[in-house]
Amino acid sequence: MRKIVLALIFVLGLTTLGFESTSVSAAVNGGYALKVIGDSNDNVNLDNESYVVTGDPGQKIELKLAIINQESSKRTFLYNANTAYTTDSGALGYNKTKVTDPSLKFQTRNMITPNKGTITIPGKSQATVTATLTIPKKSFDGYLMGGFNVSPYKEKAKGTVSSNGTLLKNKFSYSIPIQTRQTGKDKVESKYSVRTVKPNTVTSTNGQTPGVLANVHNSANSYDGALNSEAIVTKKGDKSFKVKSSAGNQQIAPTSNYNYSISWGKKSLQAGDYHLKLTYKTAGGIKSWVINKDFTITNSDAAKYNKLAGIKPNYMWLYILLAILALAIILGLGIYLGKKNNKNNGNNNGGSNNQPRRRRR
Repeated sequence: MRKIVLALIFVLGLTTLGFESTSVSAAVNGGYALKVIGDSNDNVNLDNESYVVTGDPGQKIELKLAIINQESSKRTFLYNANTAYTTDSGALGYNKTKVTDPSLKFQTRNMITPNKGTITIPGKSQATVTATLTIPKKSFDGYLMGGFNVSPYKEKAKGTVSSNGTLLKNKFSYSIPIQTRQTGKDKVESKYSVRTVKPNTVTSTNGQTPGVLANVHNSANSYDGALNSEAIVTKKGDKSFKVKSSAGNQQIAPTSNYNYSISWGKKSLQAGDYHLKLTYKTAGGIKSWVINKDFTITNSDAAKYNKLAGIKPNYMWLYILLAILALAIILGLGIYLGKKNNKNNGNNNGGSNNQPRRRRR
């Protein structure tokens, strides 16, 4: 019994060890810059170093972009006119030549001619790209978003060494936004929803952790600027479980979707039914949106992503169960042997009383 108790105490005292990893990024100047050129007029507003275009259906509007080569040597640049999308970090992206979304009906890339090309610029000089944007003939409310994206053409990635000695190689591109509206059309309200919530590994301040990705969708031709967000995940049947995550500067492009990351932190994923409450607010909290979504995590997904995040399975419950089972077996065996021994002693005593006694003469 003493050995069993000591073993049980040892099992209850077991702990698991975790590790933390950090990622290092470096900011590098690409040696070139972009600038909108021309004068603002009734169709194009250039005040915010971007193109805000307003025109009638089918109207053609000229846009000019200056590419400035800041280095001494001659360089060639690739430019594309692309449709805006939302990156998984919650930022506006303009660097994809192919953007898909179930609500996307007008591609900014298809509205601009030419929408791609290369241009060679001598050192310490600049060149101008001139393109024509055609307002869609089909009527639409709200506005469409896209942008000019420029990157060095056929140049090797520049290497930099981080503080921990890791060699980082990066290629950089820069973009100028384009916003398009039809004359007389009103703005539209954003329509945010969560399409799916799926378990995965999530990058956080603690490195790769288990968590979920909520696919957030804006189905309207609307843009609300930088939003603050808060996600709360609860588990059905477990009032003690709660995961909270918040993020700022979430910029969601019109008719786009992105994967909003929610880290589980030091907790491991467990199978069960969950509920997500995701709230977006504009600066100052003037407007807000609340999205609710139920989702399920299976045993196989929990095991898969816990392993990918470096979390080892916790077998504490199994050790405790085995210790209790062993204790029950020993106690049961002890009781059985004790009863058997008492029975044998009783039989022996009964046999001695039946022996005949000799009489003295």
